[in-house]
Amino acid sequence: MSDRLLKRLMLVLAALVLAWALARFVGGLGGPAEASYDLAAVAASELDSVVVAAPEDTVRLRAGDGWTVNGHQAAVDVEDSLRRALEQAQMGQLVSRNPENHERLGVTRTTGRRLTVYSGGTAQLSLVVGRRGRAAGQVYVRREGEDEVYTLQGTLVSLVNRDVDDWRDKEIIQADRELVERIEFSYPDESFALARDTAGWHLEPSGAAADENTVAGVLSILSGLLAMSFVDDSVADTLTWEPPSGRLRLVGPGGTTLGELVFLEREDVGFYVRRAGSPIVYTISSHTGGQLLKREDGFGS
Repeated sequence: MSDRLLKRLMLVLAALVLAWALARFVGGLGGPAEASYDLAAVAASELDSVVVAAPEDTVRLRAGDGWTVNGHQAAVDVEDSLRRALEQAQMGQLVSRNPENHERLGVTRTTGRRLTVYSGGTAQLSLVVGRRGRAAGQVYVRREGEDEVYTLQGTLVSLVNRDVDDWRDKEIIQADRELVERIEFSYPDESFALARDTAGWHLEPSGAAADENTVAGVLSILSGLLAMSFVDDSVADTLTWEPPSGRLRLVGPGGTTLGELVFLEREDVGFYVRRAGSPIVYTISSHTGGQLLKREDGFGS
């Protein structure tokens, strides 16, 4: 056999090996190169609920008077975020048709996160979301019951990877600063109030003028105070709130209570805080707590 013929045979063999490897990775030739899951149509439907099931936990988002997540009040933008993420999700190229690759790509029932979107009580979409792909914000996905694996890119990736607390409503209080006419501060050893009149803010009962910039800082925080995290019920039940480390009561026109917050300093760092009458306990940083829980001499002009 001549050297020239031997080289040709080796090239043919190499091509056959490459074709075999590709066929094994992709799992067959032919068929669609891109998925047609029609995520935009799912986004336009009347969403009932969305479930993200993972080996370690399950997130259950349900529609109602307001959306809830695992029984807790969800953030107000949940539905908009879900619809926008579904509309803008970009399904990419086919990666594999071979189920032997599911484990490696993280799209098995035990390694992936299963996203199911319901409308009218029926599952409109059920995807297994696996490991991250090569591009930023990209993951591997497959439809439940199918072998084909595709890439997916967009904000849907980050939403699927959220835990329960990430979906919850973290707003502790949102007070319209224009409506606040009085802020009452109570501590175990001191009580005073900030009151507003036509001349500006002053302290009661002393009557001394309060520093407007300091008051503005407190009002700014109270206009949109967000929690760092939530306290588990098992921990919240052990907390002793009497006496609290501090208490703030916001009063509006006609003496109406606009909000009342109770604070408890943590042993490690930061503060526990809850709305008066509510069992939900949040955490805030030491810095934020210190900016709110000022003593009377902290408002001196």
